[in-house]
Amino acid sequence: MNATSDRVAARAARAVDSEPAMRGKSAPARLGLFRYSPLLLLILIVIADGGQRADPDLWGHLRFGQAALASGRLAPVDSYSYTAAGAPWRNHEWLTEVIMAFAYDHLGVVGLKIWKLLCVAATIIFLAAGLAETGAPPAYQFNILTIAAVALTPQMEFRPQLYTFAFFAAMLALLGRHLRRGRAPLWVTVPLMALWANLHGGFIIGCVTLAAYAGAVAIVDLRDGAGLGRGQRLGGLALAALAATLANPYGVGIWRTVLRALRNPATRRAVNDWHPLAFAIMEQWRANHAGVVYFLCAIGLIAATAIAFAMTPRAGDFPLAVIAAIMSVAAFVAVRNLPLAVIACAAPLAGHAASLVGRGGADDPARSGVNPWIAGAAALALAWYAGILSDRIPMDIPYPAGAVGFMRRHSLRGNILNDFGWGEYLIWHMEPGSKVFIDGRYDTVYSYALINHYLAFRFALPGAQKVIDGWPHDFVMIAPETPPFPLMNRDRAWKLIFLDGDAALFARANGSAAGVTPQIDPALEPKPGYFP
Repeated sequence: MNATSDRVAARAARAVDSEPAMRGKSAPARLGLFRYSPLLLLILIVIADGGQRADPDLWGHLRFGQAALASGRLAPVDSYSYTAAGAPWRNHEWLTEVIMAFAYDHLGVVGLKIWKLLCVAATIIFLAAGLAETGAPPAYQFNILTIAAVALTPQMEFRPQLYTFAFFAAMLALLGRHLRRGRAPLWVTVPLMALWANLHGGFIIGCVTLAAYAGAVAIVDLRDGAGLGRGQRLGGLALAALAATLANPYGVGIWRTVLRALRNPATRRAVNDWHPLAFAIMEQWRANHAGVVYFLCAIGLIAATAIAFAMTPRAGDFPLAVIAAIMSVAAFVAVRNLPLAVIACAAPLAGHAASLVGRGGADDPARSGVNPWIAGAAALALAWYAGILSDRIPMDIPYPAGAVGFMRRHSLRGNILNDFGWGEYLIWHMEPGSKVFIDGRYDTVYSYALINHYLAFRFALPGAQKVIDGWPHDFVMIAPETPPFPLMNRDRAWKLIFLDGDAALFARANGSAAGVTPQIDPALEPKPGYFP
């Protein structure tokens, strides 16, 4: 074979998907944690699942899922509020809510905990699979995954986003296998995206990830003189995955809903998850110093990945490093993206750290020296301590249990101008007799204008009085320490009929509810609450 044909054959070989992206390097030894010590991996799953508290949207997710199961269809319009009644409702989390409701209806709180544990376990296992593809020593993998598990704990809540974490980790594990081995069943990403689009709005992350991977691979191939063949095929896969997201009850409408939420200018003021990372850290520091540890673990992973990449830029994983960089930037923009950055940084950090010290995993023992009985006992003890084995879910914030009980005892029903974080709690406990002003469905149901009206009321801004006077509220239920409380107390059109340490309930002074005997005890601190 002459030199020309040699070059043609080499270029053709580089173009096929089966060639390793790390050209010129043999595939590293792949000793993963699942084989090295499955019980150590179980401990990390338990750590990541340690956040056992009821999120404000948990009540709504279950109620909406139960309604879908009972009726056999998705509600096309809102029926839970009096401010958006009849408005179109594209529920981009419908399938997760059905799954959660099914688990709760059949197994109660235990069913919810099993569902959450399985989602968390999937995330950690897929993360471990991605780490194994780097060929880094098991000790490196374990240490990095331990820090990642701790960093992920606060975001591993009873929420649909659990599927985004698991699917994102699975996608990165597939891409890592494709990058390092040169072959992987990437076709799986197409049905995965179709399923993802019905589980959580974070499916957009999957589209971004596939597009970034295709673009980065194309750049590497162009640099190496391999042409655009592989990049084009990966781009075609990304487009097929994008098209698969349309396999949902709302078609392209699901994209309109997600993009509308991303564009909402009020989101970063109203929703804690959307606060910039620096602001979220300051808030956490004021609330509880210890909680900053989770942020430090995540930021440490991001910083270590950047440093390791800068010191060993030619470790052969440029496409994965690009994805990690995108997610890291997104994390600083909005704290809800921090878990995605942690998941994306884990494998690149392991690979670059191993390259930095010039070690692979070939000389490491095939099994951990940790006694499996001790590891199993530690996992069980941690699960008990974290409440994973309990049949109760503590509430994460104070909820108006006393005010709701007062309304029930006096058969009070009507439209409630409520605190945003209590909306779905009230839907669970008070519908169908009462409707809410706003709830955690946020801009999937409510207009930007109405959200801004609520913010004006919530922070007692100019226009707050117009919100009080301009809507057909029957009751106002707010926390006593919030800015609108003095405003309501001064308004003679309203009467305070209930007050405890968690909630204040006002009724219209000229309404029948104002005639009930008030229960005013601001010093009363309700007992710790548990779902439901």
